[in-house]
Amino acid sequence: MSSFLESFSSHWRMKKDELSRALKECLVVIDSSVLLDLYRVTPTARDEMIKSLLTVEENLWVPHQVALEFHRNRIEAARDQLAFYDETCKSLETAQNQALQRLNEFAKRSALDDKEKSKLKEPLENAFRVAIERVKTHQGVFDLTISKVLNDDPVLKALAKLFDGKVGMPLPKEAYVKAQAEAARRRDDRIPPGYKDRAKRTNPDGDYLWWEQTLIKAAEVGKSVLIVSNDEKEDWINKRLDFPLGPREELVEEMRQRADASLRIVNFATFLEAVRLGAAVSVSRETLSQANIARRQGEEQANILRLSSAIVDEYEAFLLRVIERRENELRGKIAERAESPDDSEAKEVLDNRISSNQYAIDMYRIQLYKLREAVEGAARLGGDLILHVENKALRRSLLDRSYKARKEGSAS
Repeated sequence: MSSFLESFSSHWRMKKDELSRALKECLVVIDSSVLLDLYRVTPTARDEMIKSLLTVEENLWVPHQVALEFHRNRIEAARDQLAFYDETCKSLETAQNQALQRLNEFAKRSALDDKEKSKLKEPLENAFRVAIERVKTHQGVFDLTISKVLNDDPVLKALAKLFDGKVGMPLPKEAYVKAQAEAARRRDDRIPPGYKDRAKRTNPDGDYLWWEQTLIKAAEVGKSVLIVSNDEKEDWINKRLDFPLGPREELVEEMRQRADASLRIVNFATFLEAVRLGAAVSVSRETLSQANIARRQGEEQANILRLSSAIVDEYEAFLLRVIERRENELRGKIAERAESPDDSEAKEVLDNRISSNQYAIDMYRIQLYKLREAVEGAARLGGDLILHVENKALRRSLLDRSYKARKEGSAS
């Protein structure tokens, strides 16, 4: 590959032939996000995914931290998939009840007789019944139960065979303590990887720990590294216009300095597509689709925040204060402009300040609306709220406040 391209691998995606070659030449490192997705797909898709991993068995390697996170989270991954089916059925039943209630109200106001009302309701009831039955049929295809995962887990058995002798050692105690301190420094300074996990209550060091283990392994084996991961947060992946390109520049440079090796990162669906094209292994379009869906489920999980009610209330109060302050400033600048002499330069400065205030007010109002919307739909766990927050600015602000509160709490 051209050194010009290799030096700037953060800024372009691998072509299919380059990825096929990398799978044969690189140390292929698998992240826990990929392994846990095996609990979110049908048995047929899972079988094809595991067979695809077997095609690169010679080069496969799993950092100890990744294996640890897989074991810690595999039961919850299966539970989440089972809960998804149940929640889908409940949502359909709720929608059916709401629709029937609306039709009943319509029938009363329109003075419809029972026969006409039945003609209105029957197609709706049939449609919901068929939809719920089909969801339950698909649920029946999913072969994992909590009991099976606890007692006879087919995923665990397949991976135990696949990764036998391919799991790294944990860091020695002294190196582990040093890595934890480095992970904390990187979170504070927003240095990749791992700073996006800074508000996590458990395992905030995980991403940096397995990155450090990967750097050590790459230096030992003298190979370039291809990471297969569905974690596409900004502390791993360089994005432009919200499209993922390559690994962060800092990670590419750190891999070069520590291991004299190149670095690429692809998601699992891209890996499967490369295997499908380059090896004698069947990977169906349905399996590729399920891999992408499972990856998006992982992204959705990143939008779920567990925060104390105090932090949420505090941030809502902050938004109200800043909106009020900006509105007062906006009114003042508008009045000042109206009363200012005919000075084009002064008016241009005032116009810029008016626009700046209006933009800030709109931005904070959107955050306030999104926050209240998230709180309204939130579940409660103890004294905490489980929020679904897609707005990036709001999510980042809430995470920052949670992180600061946690740091202050640990320091006191």
